[in-house]
Amino acid sequence: MFGLFSLTSYSQVNYEFYGALKLNGNDKTLITYRLVFTEQNGKISGYSVTDLDGAHETKNVISGTYDKSKKQFSFQEREILYTKSKFDENSFCFVNFTGKVKLVENTSKLEGAFKGLFNNKTKCIDGTMTLIGSNKIYNLVNKVNKKLQGSKKIDAKTKSESNPIKLIDSLKINKLSKDQNLNVFWESNVLKLDIWDNGQEDGDIINVYHNNKLILSEYSVTNKKKTINITLIGKNDIFKIVAVNEGKIKPNTAKLELHDKNRSFELLATLNKEEEASITIVKKPAN
Repeated sequence: MFGLFSLTSYSQVNYEFYGALKLNGNDKTLITYRLVFTEQNGKISGYSVTDLDGAHETKNVISGTYDKSKKQFSFQEREILYTKSKFDENSFCFVNFTGKVKLVENTSKLEGAFKGLFNNKTKCIDGTMTLIGSNKIYNLVNKVNKKLQGSKKIDAKTKSESNPIKLIDSLKINKLSKDQNLNVFWESNVLKLDIWDNGQEDGDIINVYHNNKLILSEYSVTNKKKTINITLIGKNDIFKIVAVNEGKIKPNTAKLELHDKNRSFELLATLNKEEEASITIVKKPAN
């Protein structure tokens, strides 16, 4: 599942790909994968997301190169931005890919073998990658959706809930559900937190805690952003979101955006009444 984007400058093009990683071994595990990057003058920069909307969803910084004349494309995952996984940071296996790729709008595919390396460059598990440009996927999904929406045998509720375009779009959102914890690797000593409802206001109320101290009590989430600036006090600062109610439309939903220097992280908390989820801000060691 994947694709590319539009020209943003004379020589800069943005690309987006979706697909899966297949790990070597007897179980032949498949892991969903999204790759978003910019190519400018042969330089690749962007990010990857592994295990989309899964229990181990992880976002990494990527960098690499592209030789248009030789159609040689390479990238390496090099830094974790966030992860839902409970594994230690040093146990993460990073994707390193080099292969023949022709980056052409709507028809691009990325496939071939990749090497898995730990942070210290020692070998972990290898596998193969199969990715498709998002524009091509959306073209195919649009055709499927037109047939679905035009069918007289399917009721309106099912059509809405089964809309494949909404499904693809939902994979781009980092969702935080009951009892999940998101580890975000942080650079600064402060956190700016924005909270709002990016959909229909329906009376959702939440509590927010910082290291078990209540910092936002019975807050009604609205379309207007609520901004909180927090000083971080340790290596790991834990923020907990608790749903006080479910409003008029289940579940309780709150859009959160975390700002760290020149980086930001968006996520959507989706909780039923009295459920909770958390965000752990992991302070990166100073260089």
